This record gives sequence, C-alpha cells and structure tokens, in this order.
Amino acid sequence: MFKKITFLLSSLFLILQSYNLLYSIPLMEIESLWMTVLLAWLINLFLTGVFAFAGFGFPTQNLIPDAYYKIHQPKRLKKVCKSLNVNAFRKMLLATLWKSKTQRAKHFDGTKDGIKNLVVQSKKSEFGHLIPFVLLIFISLYFLAIQKTGLAIWTLVINIIGNLYPVLLQRHHRMRIQLLRKRQSRKKV
Repeated sequence: MFKKITFLLSSLFLILQSYNLLYSIPLMEIESLWMTVLLAWLINLFLTGVFAFAGFGFPTQNLIPDAYYKIHQPKRLKKVCKSLNVNAFRKMLLATLWKSKTQRAKHFDGTKDGIKNLVVQSKKSEFGHLIPFVLLIFISLYFLAIQKTGLAIWTLVINIIGNLYPVLLQRHHRMRIQLLRKRQSRKKV
C-alpha cells in the first residue's frame, strides 16, 4: 500500500512539474542549444515519468482494451522494427539500463509463468510509453505554434527515442510470444 501511495504521489508531482514547465515555456527566451535540449529532455522525462510511476503502482495497462495489445500484422511490425533498427535500441538497453540480470529476471525468469509476467510487463511498459508519446507529439505541435521550433524538434526527437522505440520493442516482444504460443498450441493438437 505504501508503494502505491508513493508512486501515485510521484505521478502527481510530475504532473505538477510538467504543468509548471509547459506554462513557463512561452515566457522563456531560449537562446542556446544546450538549454533547448535540456528543456526538451525534461518535458519528455516528466511526462513519461507520470505514466511510468502510475504503471509501477497500478494496472494502468488495463485502461486500453486487450484487443489493442494483440499483434494483428506481425509481418508489418517486423518490417517497421527492422527499418527503424529497433534491435540496436534493444541491445543498447541491455548494455546500459537492463544490464543487471536481477532486473531482467523481474520481467522474465525463464519459466512458463515468467512468460505470462513478461506479457503483463510489456503491456505496462507499452502503455507507459504510448500515452506520453501521443501527448508529446501534441506538445511538439504546440511549440511549433508558439514559434519555439528548436524546442519542438528536440522534444519530438527525444520523444521518438524515449517513447516510440520502447513501444515498438514491447510490441515486438509480444509478437514473438504470440508466435511461440501459436506453435506450442499446434504441437499439442
């Protein structure tokens, strides 16, 4: 219960910080590239964090219907992932943020039940990146509208790397699990 309250408060704090930052941007004179990149990174971090913390404490993935999570066109997803080099992104994550075997075991422990947990965790992660991805696209458009072009571009670039790639990676994981389950069900028949 304490964890849930902590995650909820963290999400609420980041909502407030996001609002304050977005409210103050039209008033700012952003003159340097590093300040532009820093602001774009903070906006991405705050908004993605809102949904990440909520997902840590609550089953946020259930807010989207299960039909969304089913991969309907695996060949197209494979092509998109290959053309955007999602595998290189996956390798970068495994070499940095997911380097720890203990951390990876929290999502998949190598058992059949571990596969179920991996599916749930992939849905949580996808939800936690999908909603911020969409919101940050609109925020980038807002920055364009208020003539903060550099900030719009950097917000979008960081959004693509920080949110679109994780969404595609999670969908790719579930696609592979779907195919595995399909093969297993054929073997049983």
